[in-house]
Amino acid sequence: MELRATERYIKENLPANLFRGIEAVGGKIDVTNERVIFKPHGFNVQTKPLELNIQDIVSIEKRNTLLLVPNGMKIRLNDGQEYKFVVWNRAKLIDLIMKLKKSSL
Repeated sequence: MELRATERYIKENLPANLFRGIEAVGGKIDVTNERVIFKPHGFNVQTKPLELNIQDIVSIEKRNTLLLVPNGMKIRLNDGQEYKFVVWNRAKLIDLIMKLKKSSL
């Protein structure tokens, strides 16, 4: 992914899975001052990256994987779309994204 002219990396290559239907697509998350970018590993069936503009994020909720494991988060956008991820250190990642969201207002 190329950065926009006004963009800079805040965190890079955070291990994550993105649920696309029944597939948990493995990959990495990059967080910039403008976007959350999910980059799937090349060996997944679904290999299309996902870019979420931070200004479009309405909410981020903690969620459990398999109803028990506290390692998930759900990002909801202003158009109603929702994206479910499995991440390490979700509290820190959610806090970072929400701080960036507040600073972009």
